[in-house]
This record gives sequence, C-alpha cells and structure tokens, in this order.
Amino acid sequence: MRVRDHVVLSTAGAALASPWAGRRVLASWAGGVLIDADHFLWFCVRERSLNPLAAIRLFNEAEAPSHSATRLLHSPVALLLAFLLGTRRPLATYVALGMAVHVAIDAGHRARLNVARSTALRRDGHVCRSCGAREGAIAAHLWRQPALLPSYDTSNFVSLCSACHATAHARAGSWTPPAISGAAA
Repeated sequence: MRVRDHVVLSTAGAALASPWAGRRVLASWAGGVLIDADHFLWFCVRERSLNPLAAIRLFNEAEAPSHSATRLLHSPVALLLAFLLGTRRPLATYVALGMAVHVAIDAGHRARLNVARSTALRRDGHVCRSCGAREGAIAAHLWRQPALLPSYDTSNFVSLCSACHATAHARAGSWTPPAISGAAA
C-alpha cells in the first residue's frame, strides 16, 4: 500500500481513538506511518544514496524489490521488540500498536491485491493485452487507481508481459493499455 494511504488511514484511526487514548494516539500514528522508513533505509544502504526521489522511482518499477530486507520494521521480530520496549516505556506500546495495525493493513491489502490480480490474469487468459504475447512471465499490472486509498476493481488491472510491464511503469500516468483504450478512467 502506498505511504499516502497509510498516512490517511493512520490519521483517521488516530482521530477515532483520540477520545480514549488522548495524545498517546500520536505515538500510534507515528508507528503506523514511520514504519515505512525501512524501505528508504534499505535503499540508502543498497544504493549508497540518500535521494528520496530515486528511492520512489525504484519502488515504483515493474519488478520493484519486495523481499524481507526491504521491510525490516514490518517483521514479527521488530514488532515483538517494540512491544517488549513497551513494558519499560509505556509510550512504546502505542508505537508498537501503530506498527502492528500498519502490518495488518498491508497483509489485507496484499491478499486483496493478489485476488484482483489473479482474477485479471484469468479474465485476460494469461495473454499480454498490449502486444498479445502468450509466452514468458505475464503479470497483472495495476494501471489505474484512485488518488487516495486503493481500489481492487479488476477493471483497473491489465495483463502484461515483462517488456510491456516495464514500458507501462516507465510511462506511468500517461500509459493506457491499447486493448482497453477508451475505457472509463
């Protein structure tokens, strides 16, 4: 899920919880948003660069890195350590809760995204909708989504071969799949 979506969801959650938790919700909000810093930290170490725009470009590529090293703060060990720290520093419990909610939202997002992608691939017969290729890796590309919060509508996905998928990511925002040009945006 995009960082901006986590900011919106964490802000809404903090606003809803503030009558019960008071100002401690700021710690939960911070845990829910700042947990994504692990992606940028991984980028900085791997690329030896502090350029946030380059990091965004890398994570928006067709085959963006998504292995566990890019999500160290999302790991069960990191969550456990945050909750254990909460036994000594109560405010850390709220940070850990924010982190845990973030990880749960990510898991639900991935599950729904996988269902939508599988459905789109079946709909398209595992054929690239751009060039008609039937061989090689065909992936369901999310070519259109709302500005805030994800949509799992399969009409927002198109099956593409690796080459067309890379082209779509290189021309993000201006690329429309030829097979469904003119579809409602």
